[in-house]
Amino acid sequence: MNLRKSLVLRTCAWITLISVSGLATVACAASEQDTTTNSSFGTIHFNNDKGEEKCSLAIPETNNWFNFSHDNQYCENNMVSTFWLENVPSATLINFYENDACSDAKVSNTFFFKFKTVKQPTDWAPHGGMLLSIDALRNLRPGELIAGKNLRVEADGAFVGPDLAAKNLNERLSCVYIERSQPAN
Repeated sequence: MNLRKSLVLRTCAWITLISVSGLATVACAASEQDTTTNSSFGTIHFNNDKGEEKCSLAIPETNNWFNFSHDNQYCENNMVSTFWLENVPSATLINFYENDACSDAKVSNTFFFKFKTVKQPTDWAPHGGMLLSIDALRNLRPGELIAGKNLRVEADGAFVGPDLAAKNLNERLSCVYIERSQPAN
């Protein structure tokens, strides 16, 4: 009887130890993830037509899609008009999409713009006219370096569908893809 009781107590102790260890591992992983999310890889700030900051996106450690039409997103769908960059690493790819599908499809009622930062870090002051309008992006040519912004338009990086040719592109942004260039090991 004592042997059986001892075995049960030892088994319970091992289960408790393993459970606590597992919880500690989960807690450590969560802390690591929070640190990665909050780490300083830079930020894209978005403003509305009134110049009020509506939201911002942290540059991810590797890459991430931000689909504003999803309920779990911080930024609201079709609400931003201008943007500015804060401490974004060089060679970071930033794609803007009008469509909820976050697609490069050249459809008549969509747009997309693709950029890559060219300075370490790419940083604009949010005041003094340093904001860049989503609508102003329509005038960019593939390969063009945007003056004073340290952004280059990717080779296949600018498309505005014919249905949007005469319409303002502000407050139509639905999706952003960001890919941070990985340091060489």
